Amino acid sequence: MLKFALLLGIFSYYTAWLLLPIFDLDGKLWLFPLPSLYAVLLPIVLLLCGAFIVGSSLGALLLTSKRNVDYVHYK
Repeated sequence: MLKFALLLGIFSYYTAWLLLPIFDLDGKLWLFPLPSLYAVLLPIVLLLCGAFIVGSSLGALLLTSKRNVDYVHYK
């Protein structure tokens, strides 16, 4: 239940951060110190880094695995 509350809080904060430019606020809010551009770029960068890590791990696993395959040559 604690994980759900934490994820719900993060989702709410991110959604408010992403939708903040729609509302015309004169002053900057101390709760959202970064521009909303980072709210768009952050998931893209995290997704690319995650895909790189997964691809590198699978590639290293495929290169280091030793396969005992008996090739049968048919005549």
